[in-house]
Amino acid sequence: MLVYLNGSLLPAERATVSAFDRGFVFGDGVYEGLRAFDGRVRAMDHHVARLAGGLRDMRLDWDAAQLRQIVPMLLDANQLGDAFIYVQVTRGAPGAGQSWRARVPDGPMVPTVFAFCVPAPPLEQSLEPAARTAMTIEDFRWRRGHIKSISLGANVMAALMAAEQHDDDAIFVRDGLVGEGTATNVVIAYDGRLATPALEGASILPGVTRALALAGRAGIEARPVTVAELRHADEVLLIGTLTMVAAVVRLDGAPVGDGRVGPMARHLAHALAAAIREQLA
Repeated sequence: MLVYLNGSLLPAERATVSAFDRGFVFGDGVYEGLRAFDGRVRAMDHHVARLAGGLRDMRLDWDAAQLRQIVPMLLDANQLGDAFIYVQVTRGAPGAGQSWRARVPDGPMVPTVFAFCVPAPPLEQSLEPAARTAMTIEDFRWRRGHIKSISLGANVMAALMAAEQHDDDAIFVRDGLVGEGTATNVVIAYDGRLATPALEGASILPGVTRALALAGRAGIEARPVTVAELRHADEVLLIGTLTMVAAVVRLDGAPVGDGRVGPMARHLAHALAAAIREQLA
């Protein structure tokens, strides 16, 4: 595998960064996860805009538009058409004479930019949603969910807690409202309609898959979703870059609907695939 590191392509085993890089020491950075289908990158404009916003909020000086060159370069170098691409930007490592542990950097730093890509399923394999189980968990994370921060310790903790309960994922809830999964956005189905938590209602990430689904023909309403609605939904769905569409068939130990992948999950999977095909075209 060839990876990208600070302007160069090199074998993964030769890619090294300073042990004092602030991404390692502080989790001080942001990232993006992108999908390519048949050699074409899905929703590049959305990813550039979201990364630019995260960089701005974190006061990180790097041009997000460089994604447009880095990602195709990686795909071509690794000869991949259907792939998942990960890009991470940290504040970098302190220079000579700078403090290794200063929260506020005491001098300029050069950002560390790292990216890799791995094979992922083609679009046609996303048409049948996967069945998953999930538990709800009180959201104990920070309140800047819109930033795609590399500080994902709380998400890892929640995923481990779910695994201990023999569940596949956890859904964060806070103040009676539904947030998101550990790596996905949430959609509920009720009375033949679909709804997803509004960005203004909970501290969640503005997922690119969520944005494509909202802009497509799935008929999803973005609004605050209560925990009571989640528990009584006909279907509970998870959507994300790698997940695409998955159906939660058991929530907190109780079946969702009839405990099987439902028609609205399949409707959303096909609508999302159509939106992606249209966007790629």
